[in-house]
Amino acid sequence: IFKFLKICGDKASADHEAVEKFIDKFAKVIAYENLTPEQIYNTDETSMLWRYCPRKTLTTADETASTGIKDAKDRITVLGCANAAGMHKCKLAVIGKSLSSLFSEKEFLTSHYYANKKAWITRNIFSHWFHKRFVPAAHAHCREAGLGEDYKILLFLVNCSTDSLAEIFIKNNVYAMYFPPN
Repeated sequence: IFKFLKICGDKASADHEAVEKFIDKFAKVIAYENLTPEQIYNTDETSMLWRYCPRKTLTTADETASTGIKDAKDRITVLGCANAAGMHKCKLAVIGKSLSSLFSEKEFLTSHYYANKKAWITRNIFSHWFHKRFVPAAHAHCREAGLGEDYKILLFLVNCSTDSLAEIFIKNNVYAMYFPPN
């Protein structure tokens, strides 16, 4: 039996020593701050080329060449965030190229829409999402979960383009930790 396997270089390049140090640091932070899964959030971004055509197709045996299609590279980037308990999933942040998009906030109520000419998460977009969307939503959830008044929120970031934003986090009892690369 044969199967198709994609070759990926990340597994072999993982820094196992950094992972062990991270696990120790994470365990210490949880114990020291007495954090529950309700207070621990993870966020990450992904991009989608939403009009990209497939590279392969089925055809008849007598077909010698396929018709050419120019690649449409219309991209959106999506930032997702949820807590470790799985009880609070923040609205998605969708970043597109146009302010007059189909994803405008009035029409696309399941997300917060931002625009950038390359559809990337920028420092300003992330800062706005963090302060205006994430912090109020996470605090409201922690209050609803009965965590009292003196609680902290921990937000994980995974190798996203916002990794240099540590200075915006230490506000409103919200702190950031970054996963090690790979």
